[in-house]
Amino acid sequence: MMRALGSSRVLGFSRVLVAVAATTLISGSIITAEAAATPGAAFGACPDSSVTEGHGVQCAVISVPMNYAEPDGARIELTVSRIAATAQRRGVIIANPGGPGADALDYWARRIDSLPAELNEHYDRVAVQPRGLRWATPLRCDTPADTSESADGEQVSLGGGNRDDIKKACDAALPGYLDTITTESTARDLDQVRAALGVDRISYLGTSYGTYLGAVYASLFPNRVDRMVLDSNVNPDWVWTEEFAQQQVAGKQRLDDLFAWIAEHSGEYRLGDTALQVYQNWVRLVADQGGGWYANLTPPPASVADLPGALPEPLAEIARDGFNGSVEQAGKVQNLVRLMLTGGASAQVPLVGATAVATYTRTFWPTFARAMADANIDPKNVRQLLAIEGATSTDPTGRFVFSAITCNENGVRGRLELIGSAFATIASGGNAMDARADLVRSGTACGNWKPVTKPVPINGKDLRTRPLLLQSRRDALTTYEGGPAMARAIGGALITVEGGDHGAFGRGNTIVDEAVMTYLRTGQVTIDHADQAPLR
Repeated sequence: MMRALGSSRVLGFSRVLVAVAATTLISGSIITAEAAATPGAAFGACPDSSVTEGHGVQCAVISVPMNYAEPDGARIELTVSRIAATAQRRGVIIANPGGPGADALDYWARRIDSLPAELNEHYDRVAVQPRGLRWATPLRCDTPADTSESADGEQVSLGGGNRDDIKKACDAALPGYLDTITTESTARDLDQVRAALGVDRISYLGTSYGTYLGAVYASLFPNRVDRMVLDSNVNPDWVWTEEFAQQQVAGKQRLDDLFAWIAEHSGEYRLGDTALQVYQNWVRLVADQGGGWYANLTPPPASVADLPGALPEPLAEIARDGFNGSVEQAGKVQNLVRLMLTGGASAQVPLVGATAVATYTRTFWPTFARAMADANIDPKNVRQLLAIEGATSTDPTGRFVFSAITCNENGVRGRLELIGSAFATIASGGNAMDARADLVRSGTACGNWKPVTKPVPINGKDLRTRPLLLQSRRDALTTYEGGPAMARAIGGALITVEGGDHGAFGRGNTIVDEAVMTYLRTGQVTIDHADQAPLR
């Protein structure tokens, strides 16, 4: 998901309410030298705790160039997981769950019971752990140890910091590695894995950020693609700032759907008979838990002069006097934005975090409604809310890779003038999502981190079979516009799915699952519309 973009920030993404996107060319998009031949993959045991046991998952370690502009230079290692077909094999399908920054190794094992049996029977299911994550030469950016009690020092924040300081810290562990954490490098890694598997073509399944990764792979290596399924699509014209800004609008829309559903079941949850009543209870609970301005989802009639007493600096200063662009004020803004984007203490209250996860898919709605009802009866009872919030948690390396990719290749210029607008919205009690959208568009989250490369142009004209795209109409993490935009760019066939589930395949939607399997078998797309999955 988009780390979000598809889990804790899994595009995986970003959490819709808690986190938004982290807002010199070393090699460019054209690599003139080919990497050296990749040796074959020797599969065996997987790293401890990396995959679900009992499903026949095996793993291999593949060596790939760290920098594809220097194929004979330093190398890194990636872990690859595989579940072999149980019957006659039709091909190999590689999956990526999103992020950027989501672990991939357990993708197939965790979903084996929810995916069509035909897929499990006839395809070797492979997942490649993306570079920079644990089990894939993790990106380490440690500060020097301050005391003799700390041998490794602390990991620096990759979002919104001083780019020179960040690069120095990262280069101390592996010089040059930070600049190679990009979608293009990750796509080239996929082709190294394809070669190591000994197959001429691969099929691909990508969700959330994984759709963009797959589209980049298809643009770079069209002759290596058999079938491609892109589920919950990144808009290739929005990489990355606008993609994450648009999440805020979509997130509010999906919250309205959630509140309406809870109201429809008021007899069970007793949180209100209308969506507005549920919303009012939600706001009250968030405020009681310390969520502050994060509870503002719709703008009440208020004046900019009516600054809330709890409004943090420098919000109050900028709301009163405007953004002056001084070094001191810019530093304060970066610190505050980083706090908000990473889920700072004022934002990370249990109900806000659980609500973010509930917007991913309706599967969470009954559990979330019950947890909110329990907290409504007993404000101290937040155990289930915390469990829901933790359902999409990721390893810390995921946050570092998320920041590295989205800042290294962001193709949308920041607009600093929107900072004042965002803070004025917050100060006046306006919609928190509108404010966060403006903060994302300001580009502040990446600080002075300038991109090291440009996004790869998406083009599917040389593909043998056009890709199949799935897009939910009210998806909160990858907005609907991403589906048609990606379909146009890559020449794919789009199936619009009603509802707002982030990730439509493998959710018990028989029509969608059958359409995907028909496509994998024949290359044909037989429908262009499907209802949402039933809520079981």
